[in-house]
Amino acid sequence: MKLSTKGRYSVRAMVSLGILSDSNIGPVSLKQISEVEGISVSYLEQLFVHLRRSGLVKSVRGPGGGYLYAREPGTIFIDEIMAVVKESINPVNCKACEHYDEAACSSGELRNACCVTRPMWDELDNKIGNFLKTISLADLLKGMQQ
Repeated sequence: MKLSTKGRYSVRAMVSLGILSDSNIGPVSLKQISEVEGISVSYLEQLFVHLRRSGLVKSVRGPGGGYLYAREPGTIFIDEIMAVVKESINPVNCKACEHYDEAACSSGELRNACCVTRPMWDELDNKIGNFLKTISLADLLKGMQQ
């Protein structure tokens, strides 16, 4: 299983926002995050539209403007960041399938056909989701200080 850049970069950008806001007085620009993370400003702009609309960050306009957390880092969990940017954590494509067709699944005829292993993938998806619900930005930021 591999997450898309959307999910990974969103989490990285949110952690960098916390690190940079500790060293800055005031909002952090996307340019600053871009320099630290090596993510293009245009890609960060796309991600931060979702993060702002969801209430995870707030923007400050004008000279010296940028972004700040809209809530305390201890109340922002990784699963929420992933959901905001519509990152799927499903370990396999057939998770979206609503029917079971063992023959089609085995032969590869139907791309989204479900198979007998689906309950296992469902359980894995639940475990990953539950794990990400337990990790806050504050937890990640504390890890950076150790």
